[in-house]
Amino acid sequence: MMKEMYNNYKNELRNKNNLLLLVFILFIIGLIFGSIYITILNNDQKLLIIKQTGKYFNNISKITFEGKIEIFKNSLYSNLLYTIFMWVLGISVIGLPIVFIMIFFKSFILGFSISSIFAKYKINGLLKVILYIFPCNIIIVIYSILLAVYSINISIKIFKGAFTKQNVNFKTFMGKYFLILLIGILINVLSSLYFAFLEPVIYKIFS
Repeated sequence: MMKEMYNNYKNELRNKNNLLLLVFILFIIGLIFGSIYITILNNDQKLLIIKQTGKYFNNISKITFEGKIEIFKNSLYSNLLYTIFMWVLGISVIGLPIVFIMIFFKSFILGFSISSIFAKYKINGLLKVILYIFPCNIIIVIYSILLAVYSINISIKIFKGAFTKQNVNFKTFMGKYFLILLIGILINVLSSLYFAFLEPVIYKIFS
């Protein structure tokens, strides 16, 4: 009995490690594609992106309190929508490919944002990239990768339980999965507060 439990745990850990590696590789691919995407835009599109990037950083330290509240609400809404949608996909068999697409576009957008900053400010944009990425975007990225791994893993478990008649303890893994959702909600609230209220202050100090 103990040997069987140990083997099951070892197989589950190996499967999660394999999934983690797969999701991480997909994330890196999306990051690379996002970083080079700006190079294939035509001049008008590139100038528009550069203009919008400059406008964002020029206005970031001048945002009013009402504007910060609006940024907080928009950021929280989009982050929660992403998190909850990916979480729900994990408990549906058909959501498996969509999770891969979501994690790819998450990294694509991050890579595109970073390349846009460098396109506008060149090497002088390094500090802006650091302020943009750390600490919140790094935390969000790590959580998104882990959520994707758990979402894919649970989707596979449900598939096996439904179509291969394999015994699955849904109560145990759903409890852990629900806890992951609660952690995600907390991270989203804190990151939205950071983007709306702390990032403008930090950027103003360093710039």
